[in-house]
Amino acid sequence: MIPRPALAAITLALAALGCRAPRATPHRLPPGVVPHARWESRPALGHAADATRRNKRAGDSLAFRDLTVTVLATAVDSSGARPADVARLRLAHGDAREERMVREGAAFNWRGHHVAVVAIYGPGELGAGLVALEVAAAASLPPEVAASDSAGGAAMRLRIPHRISHVTLHHTGDARTLQPQDDVPTKLRALQSWGASDRNWWDVPYHFLLGLRGDVYEGRDWRYQGETNTTYDPGGHFLISVVGNYERQEPTPEQLDAIADLMAWALREFDLPLDRLGGHYHYAQTGCPGQHLRRRLEDGTLRRMVEERLRR
Repeated sequence: MIPRPALAAITLALAALGCRAPRATPHRLPPGVVPHARWESRPALGHAADATRRNKRAGDSLAFRDLTVTVLATAVDSSGARPADVARLRLAHGDAREERMVREGAAFNWRGHHVAVVAIYGPGELGAGLVALEVAAAASLPPEVAASDSAGGAAMRLRIPHRISHVTLHHTGDARTLQPQDDVPTKLRALQSWGASDRNWWDVPYHFLLGLRGDVYEGRDWRYQGETNTTYDPGGHFLISVVGNYERQEPTPEQLDAIADLMAWALREFDLPLDRLGGHYHYAQTGCPGQHLRRRLEDGTLRRMVEERLRR
């Protein structure tokens, strides 16, 4: 059997050559985690590929290997039967340069790359002002995706392999606080469905999610990058999210124990130092994971709990 670190290195090397990655072996889960299959409304979607995906503002660029895509501006095209959001993109590859007007939901191939404008978020929408771009090596894609002139929905999104370098705490930020009588699997299924229909995500955005009693549920496969509604790069982040709104509610002792258990497991599993623990707010302009979890990060509570577990 190939050791997991070696398999990951082989997968990344093949991706660098524009080759399809081999089917990944099952990934390890921390002890006591409820597997994805036990709560899902459907299995995760998407295709593993040599790719990247980011949310970019006008004036920002996304670099992928030898291609740079810059969002120059966004506008509304009213020339068709229905108004459509469009993005003006500048493509740069070596000495080649080209500008294109690309409608929301469109995709195209350019110099061996597949570029998809997954979404353009307008005023009043979550992520307003951002363009969700996905760029891939065309040779790493299934033929039907590589040939498509449509970005498609969640089923066509790309699973982006990454190497864990940070352990990052989130909350789901629900409109209401999580109550003892709430059924967490039902909430996860709703999050999965909303992510697919409203955000074009191939699965829930986080790798692990927690209920009030410290029950831990597997989210998306941690071998692949998570999602964000902000501009930060979730690549390399092991995403732990606490279900509820921790701007308004205090975490339970059981939740803090479960967070510390997950953080300690991840630090060991990926051979990371303690200073790689953080919250979403460290990497983006956001209040996530809420003031009551943020306080436990800033006053050293969670760090001390993780250190104690690492000494065992």
